[in-house]
Amino acid sequence: MRLTDHYDRKYAGQSGPAEIARVAHAGDRFEALVEVAARGAHGRYLEIGAGSGATLRALEPLYDELVGTELSPVRGQQLAAAFAGHGKVRVVCHDIEAERLRFPDDYFDTIAMSAVIEHLVEPIAALVELRRVLRPGGRLLIDTPNIAKWTRRVKLALGYFPATASHDEGLTTYDRKPSDLHDEGHLHYFTFRSLRRICTERAGFSAVLPHGYGRTALSRWWPTLFSDDVFVVAIK
Repeated sequence: MRLTDHYDRKYAGQSGPAEIARVAHAGDRFEALVEVAARGAHGRYLEIGAGSGATLRALEPLYDELVGTELSPVRGQQLAAAFAGHGKVRVVCHDIEAERLRFPDDYFDTIAMSAVIEHLVEPIAALVELRRVLRPGGRLLIDTPNIAKWTRRVKLALGYFPATASHDEGLTTYDRKPSDLHDEGHLHYFTFRSLRRICTERAGFSAVLPHGYGRTALSRWWPTLFSDDVFVVAIK
């Protein structure tokens, strides 16, 4: 699969999980995920697209069981090596769009999906599957680029594509190399409102709570316009 090959190449040779500090006001998506997932943490935690495993490591002391999935076999092997000997953490190589999760209904207390939903062909189907394995009253944490951020609105008004994961209208990576996937493979773009509606009207969640974060006070007070990312907590 093209996306799998892309991430196998991207992650080859990368180091293990970095430390994520728990801070009063999160400045990036990693800090935000740890901040929210740590609140009332208990039971079982699932992270779709666990990446380097940094958030798993930060949350490991707070949950009884943690599962991290990865689409990329290279990344999955790196994660498995990083958490070898960590009895509470399990790593699974899995494609959320290709097969059901091998867990029973109502299994997890908290599920996280950060920088993943924008890559999915059928995001609603993935949300329905995640709701299935989430216990009643459990929470799904979703983070994805905010297409309605004011800087992206200005670019669009001026006729430029407001890329969310790259430069030069999605054609150049952040390290200034030609991107082999347009905008790093992002297929869908969301606002706080559109993600809330998808979760409640199509995936069956009972409520969706917005969460603003960022380096400035405006990104917390007015996230729909000033936050880099859309971050929501969907309640089953």
